[in-house]
Formats: sequence, C-alpha cells, structure tokens
Amino acid sequence: MKKILFIVPLLAILFMASAMTGCRFAKSYEDGDTVAASVFEPEDTTITATKRRHTAAKAAAIVKDSADIYYVGDGSNRQFLQLVSYPSKRDTLVYGKTRHVKVKGSADFGRVVRVRFYLLNGTDSLVSGVEEVKL
Repeated sequence: MKKILFIVPLLAILFMASAMTGCRFAKSYEDGDTVAASVFEPEDTTITATKRRHTAAKAAAIVKDSADIYYVGDGSNRQFLQLVSYPSKRDTLVYGKTRHVKVKGSADFGRVVRVRFYLLNGTDSLVSGVEEVKL
C-alpha cells in the first residue's frame, strides 16, 4: 500500500509536467484585429477635400510646354524634322519638311527653335520655317 502512495503522486506529477510542456509547442493563433477600423468609421470629408485641393494645386504647378517652341531632336534628317517639346522634353513630334525651309539663326541638334507650319490638304502639316530662339 505504501508503494501505491509513492507511485500515484509520482505519476500525477509526471502527467501534469508532460501536459504543461506539450502545450508550449502547440501553435498559437493570435488573430488580433483582422479588419481595419477605417472600414467601420465614416470617411472624414475635410481631409479628402484638402487632399483634392493639394492635388489640384500640384496639377496646376506642372510645367506647361510653350506653343510652337521646340528643341531640334537627334532624329532629324533631310526629309523629316524631329521636334522635342520645350521645356519639359516629354513629347516628341516628327514633321516632314517643305521643299525650301526658311531658317533664321541656327537649327542644329539640341537648339531651341520656333517653328512655322504649312497646312497641306487641310489635315497634314509640314515645317515651312525654323527660327532660333535666344534664351
């Protein structure tokens, strides 16, 4: 009987120790807040209005290209004139030349020029004159 009194508490202690260590290695799922709080709250219109005003101000601050003023592009040859928009250099246009192009100043590659166009058949444009712009 004395052996049972020693074995039962010993088995109980071993069982509790194994149960406690077994739980330590189990995966824990901490879900936390799975949905953002902004889903449940209405949108603040004052913040969106100021954001719209700032984006409108930024759009207005974008540099606008000058009319009929271009850089002479590297892709120009005897038949075509490549024009790159001034000052942003975002747009590239290729126009054909008329038979005689009147040039005032220098029309070398990379120069800033003002261009005169000749309207052909009401739809197509040809370059009829190039004038260097001194900045």
